Amino acid sequence: MSIYRVIDKLETTVKEGLWLPFGYRVVGLERTLDLIEKLRASLPDEVGRAKQVTQEKDRLLSQAKEQADRIVEEASTTKSQLLDENELGRLAQTRADKVIAQAEARAAEIRRGADEYADRVLAQLDSTLGGALATVQKGRQTLASTLNGASGNGAATR
Repeated sequence: MSIYRVIDKLETTVKEGLWLPFGYRVVGLERTLDLIEKLRASLPDEVGRAKQVTQEKDRLLSQAKEQADRIVEEASTTKSQLLDENELGRLAQTRADKVIAQAEARAAEIRRGADEYADRVLAQLDSTLGGALATVQKGRQTLASTLNGASGNGAATR
């Protein structure tokens, strides 16, 4: 069950609670505890998704590094081949340096792009999990105040 669905059900349970004077409500303890347990059970899914995003980031970075290494290796090979030709030695050196610089710039660009993508995905996940956590905390506070109010009213009427 989705964490948002459980939160919606928890909210409905609180809203459907029995009204008491001074804005308090009485909610079913077993139903509320059941929903809190389902909420806990849903959290590992969100954490698992965060782990998948991190693994995807690592995979992308690894691919980017491998591609960058291949580009640099190809540039070095090209440089070596160009340097072996006696007549074009100086021109080859200049060209090879440019190819290596371009390859290194491209590799840095690929790494930066992978890092930016991973950062965006992790920021989105952080926002989603933060919102879910805030909702859970608000629900628990509401429930706690309801439970505290219910026990406080009972003691006052005795």
